Amino acid sequence: MANKVIVQFKTDASSDLDRLFHVEETLFQAFSQCNDGFVDGHDIGQGKFNIFIHVQSSWASVLERVEAFLKLRGVLEEAVIVKFQGKTERYQVVRPATYDGEFAL
Repeated sequence: MANKVIVQFKTDASSDLDRLFHVEETLFQAFSQCNDGFVDGHDIGQGKFNIFIHVQSSWASVLERVEAFLKLRGVLEEAVIVKFQGKTERYQVVRPATYDGEFAL
């Protein structure tokens, strides 16, 4: 399994899903301009909207790009950003630093 960065947002009945699709499109455009990684779709369920980004270079460059473009869209503070390590199949929350509990898709 490949290394991935997962960007997760909480959703509910009043969530603006169009806004989250625009966030995904922004990330897609951000990675189409480089070879660090690529956006590989999303899923919606369990009150969560997840965007998957395959890492093709270093974690640092991908995470830096993700954070910069989420900040640009004004949604960085709402996002949970996670590293999924393919070899160990483990999740590591990298943002927010105050994240508490077990991460789940």
